[in-house]
Amino acid sequence: MNQRIVGSAHGTAQSQGTHVLESTRKAPTTTNPPPAISGFNHIKRSWDPTRKIFIARIMPGEVYVTRTHELISTLLGSCIAVCMLDKVNKIGGMNHFMLPAGANPKAAQENANYGLYAMELLINSIMKNGGQRQHLEAKVFGGGNVLKGVNSNVGGKNIEFVTTFLRQERIPILSQNTGASCAQQVYYHPLSGDAFAILQEQASAPQIKAAEKAYHDKINKEIEESSITFFD
Repeated sequence: MNQRIVGSAHGTAQSQGTHVLESTRKAPTTTNPPPAISGFNHIKRSWDPTRKIFIARIMPGEVYVTRTHELISTLLGSCIAVCMLDKVNKIGGMNHFMLPAGANPKAAQENANYGLYAMELLINSIMKNGGQRQHLEAKVFGGGNVLKGVNSNVGGKNIEFVTTFLRQERIPILSQNTGASCAQQVYYHPLSGDAFAILQEQASAPQIKAAEKAYHDKINKEIEESSITFFD
């Protein structure tokens, strides 16, 4: 499997085959994950023996927030993942959304597959658990074009949405790794703010390609029909 690691915590590319956060080297091995914040117990978490840390793996339409020593990870194609942190109160999380907004506003009101609700859910979950809006900062991944030869700009519209949203909400974007031509496996460590992505070469992520093809036509039509409204 061909992989490249990009988008480190310091915004530089990594040449090593395995990225290990400095903070994870000091973490003791454990058989049970740290307690999850209320409302996030359904998120699958497993021990990573290479990085010696638990990883919460989120799927499209999911959000995970934590204040403990663990990683959050997701696999992206044209979707967006926002990694957000209250750097003072040390609580952060990640979302994974597929579209900016839905053609049917009611259907998108409580559906984290859509960016408006996914962003609102991430921000509110952080604030509900001790975070403060003025301390929030973000790192953005995804919005790729993984389907060669398909006339689609889903990723581009997702990028435009999330950068506009964060600018209007006055949440600084510390780093942005978007618009890739292949899938990205994103990892985020909220306690330190470290984030990086492993680029999956085209042949290495068939599940992403299959998912992109499955909802491509529906997404393109829905975005064109949507009227995106940002929060005041």
